[in-house]
Amino acid sequence: MKKIVILASGNGTNFEAICKYFLKSSKISIIKLITDNKKAKVVERAKRFGINYEIIDYTTFKSKKEYNDYLFGRLKDLDFDLIVLAGYMRILPGYIVRYYANRIINIHPSLLPKYPGLRSIERAYNNKEEYTGITIHYVEEEVDTGRIILQKKLKVDKNWDLTKLEEEIHKLEHQYYPQVIEKLLNNSDDYGI
Repeated sequence: MKKIVILASGNGTNFEAICKYFLKSSKISIIKLITDNKKAKVVERAKRFGINYEIIDYTTFKSKKEYNDYLFGRLKDLDFDLIVLAGYMRILPGYIVRYYANRIINIHPSLLPKYPGLRSIERAYNNKEEYTGITIHYVEEEVDTGRIILQKKLKVDKNWDLTKLEEEIHKLEHQYYPQVIEKLLNNSDDYGI
């Protein structure tokens, strides 16, 4: 059985989509959710799905390095095949990224390299982009620069407000992120999804 660890910081809708997708899978198991935020709604979702979770409260550490060192130690205690970032709002340090090279993936709500970083959907909306979308990519040391695994394009309807665009982007995320995880863990190079 292949095993994944999910890192998340907030609401957890991508986490929930992944849980639902793999709930009945005999080949892929979500062994743990790790969150840096004790108030994250994703914890309630983990409880609902019976997923083991750990809160590593960022605010209780003296420094970013101390937090990252602790997180690294906890990850090394686990046996897994892939780290899935699902709305994890911290930048993983180079030593963690290098240690798990090609074993950490992220989903980003824009067609990278456009709009890396925060508020990507809002920036695309404000710039009146005709198309935006999602990017699933490997995590490298620079933010949102890793090798692209899959992109899905979305035509922006001129009548949409920002909330509607966000909803449409989230639909794409929830549809494609679990499928890509499954294909990666099955060593499939076929991303014709």
